[in-house]
Amino acid sequence: MTAVLDAMAAVARWSYRHRLTVIAAWLVALVLSATVYLVGGVNGMDPAQGFVRESGAAEQIETTTDFAGSRTESVLVDAGSGERSAQVAQSLAGALGGAPSVERVEETLTAESGGSRVVQVLLTEQQASPAERVQGMQAVMAEVAAANPGTGISATGPISVQADVTTSYGERLLLLEILSLPITAVVLFIVFAGVVAAAVPLMTGLMVVILAFLWSGPTSYAVAAEANQPSVILLMGLALGVDYSLFFVRRTREEFDRTGDVEAASLTAVSATVRSVVVAGVVTAVSVAAVFLTESPIFHSLALGIILVVVAALLASVTLLPALLRIGGKRIVKQLFGKRPGAGHDGFWARSTRTVVQRPLPAFLVGLVVLGALAAPVSVMRMQLPGTDSMPRTFDTLITLDRIAADYPLYGVSHTAVVALDGDQGAGVAALQRIAADAARSPGFDDQVRDVEISADGSVARVEIGTEAPSIDSDEAVGSLTELRDRIVPAVPGGDRVLVAGETAVSADISAAMSGDLWVVLGIVVVVSFLLMFVAFASAPLAVLSVVLNLLSVLASYGVLVLLFQFGWGSPLFGEAFVGPVVTLLPVMILAILFGLSMDYHVFILTRVREALVDGAGIADAIRHGVVRSAPPVSAAAAVMVVIFALFTLLPTPEMKQLGVGLAVAIALDATLVRGVLLPAGLRLLGERGWPRLRAEDPQAGSERVLR
Repeated sequence: MTAVLDAMAAVARWSYRHRLTVIAAWLVALVLSATVYLVGGVNGMDPAQGFVRESGAAEQIETTTDFAGSRTESVLVDAGSGERSAQVAQSLAGALGGAPSVERVEETLTAESGGSRVVQVLLTEQQASPAERVQGMQAVMAEVAAANPGTGISATGPISVQADVTTSYGERLLLLEILSLPITAVVLFIVFAGVVAAAVPLMTGLMVVILAFLWSGPTSYAVAAEANQPSVILLMGLALGVDYSLFFVRRTREEFDRTGDVEAASLTAVSATVRSVVVAGVVTAVSVAAVFLTESPIFHSLALGIILVVVAALLASVTLLPALLRIGGKRIVKQLFGKRPGAGHDGFWARSTRTVVQRPLPAFLVGLVVLGALAAPVSVMRMQLPGTDSMPRTFDTLITLDRIAADYPLYGVSHTAVVALDGDQGAGVAALQRIAADAARSPGFDDQVRDVEISADGSVARVEIGTEAPSIDSDEAVGSLTELRDRIVPAVPGGDRVLVAGETAVSADISAAMSGDLWVVLGIVVVVSFLLMFVAFASAPLAVLSVVLNLLSVLASYGVLVLLFQFGWGSPLFGEAFVGPVVTLLPVMILAILFGLSMDYHVFILTRVREALVDGAGIADAIRHGVVRSAPPVSAAAAVMVVIFALFTLLPTPEMKQLGVGLAVAIALDATLVRGVLLPAGLRLLGERGWPRLRAEDPQAGSERVLR
């Protein structure tokens, strides 16, 4: 490990001295990466590819062929009275018959109350975005609505819902992209009080984002790119790129104040900081890589995006950052306002660390109590995969879906039985008909037996099985799913070929998979983090302390998610529409990401403590030195990360809001309570036992040096 770090430091020093060569190499790399991206494009993940187990297999079978039901839209017409609604619906049906992308208009349904109508519209099968596929239908709806003032006309269906969500997501993502850079720039300017010093981290972060994004094209053919991957690359790339840069710039200023020589200060900063960055980056990448052991392809895509970001950030730290420091020269250390990095030791962190080091046990216990209190709600955490009935009603298509479901008996919670016909259409259809009939006679299911639907090419058949459940993730829905899978389907001849899918099945299967995956990822992340920290500092006690504190931070972030979203404490900020269980996919992702990011701060602080010990400081003085010296860059990095992760809340989906809040809270806790109280208190309680290699290398120093 030492040889590798020495080699990375040598490369960084070479990059500092050959700035123009490095900049040229980066430009070439960007051009080549862009060329590959544009030629190859991106292999996007079909929504069905993200599902697992039985429902995932069923969804994969369904998406290999064409079902008319999968492209049938429902247009709700409400003119205030049944007669008037029928007239407008008839006019609408006639107009839709000649609309672009409409194959045909099917039946018109009448509400139980008689007041509204639903026109069923079959869209054409075509390779186009959801928004493009519904554009013709929506144009006709707008014309008919304009010709009939006072009439409400709205659509819902698999394609229009997807168009609504993706359009809103794209608009919010664009807003996020527009805001992220200027907000980060303002934070950096406040932190560094200098234009060039702020520009270097911002430029580095931007290059990391661009490079990782371009790499995501060719790598998507190994792991398909999930829709959220670009968002994760943008925000994680900006966060990590800026994060690593901050330590370089801050250390350069600190060394300049000590020596007065910009070049000497930059070279010292580059040599010292690149070692910590490489260790921190490897810990982050390996922690996130553990996600590949889960069943979820969605996780694999997001994890790959983060790993691409880490690789790009490490490459930038070893090459681009040193070159930018050389280009910046004296302007890097120019400070327009505020104190210099080494100006005095009477600040907040100096005073608080002095108190913690003097009274380590009470400080450690208080910190544990606070984190324990925040983590306590985890004991009642409920997890759920967002479905059509649990997604926030901020989308018009979902509001329409609710209105139709309330007044039309054909709409409700249902399961889908699917079978691949394999040339034996009669047996497969008979099995589905028998399953539907048996379910209709069973408690928990409605009494309707729906027709079996056969795909256009005759290769797959399916049937909808209605239930009496009030919602997709209700106990009644899960109970009927279990009844269908465990009793009804196996009892039917040919039932062994039948797969049960639907939103309840997808949520149940992913939840079951995540429950096992969480423990697998946790075990691997803990072991790998321990080993990497042990290799870096040759100390088992330090590795254990870091792992335990990181686990507490993760649990505390889970607890805050429960408080804000499940208990609804965050509704004034996010809206009532986003109150609900924690999204099933998040605990594993938050665990992997936070373990890597939190280790960054531990590595940087412990490195500064070790430097002080090597220089002859006692353990108490070394801890104070490490925390105080690392406080400005760690606080600045945390501030940038919290701001960037908070921008996730601008996105319109529950999973991205919760991911942003979870990461922001955990980083804030880690940079304050953990780094300012628990870590220094833990180091003081460990004393010389935390640094066995230093004791072995300097036996003459004895207890006088390490304990004073």
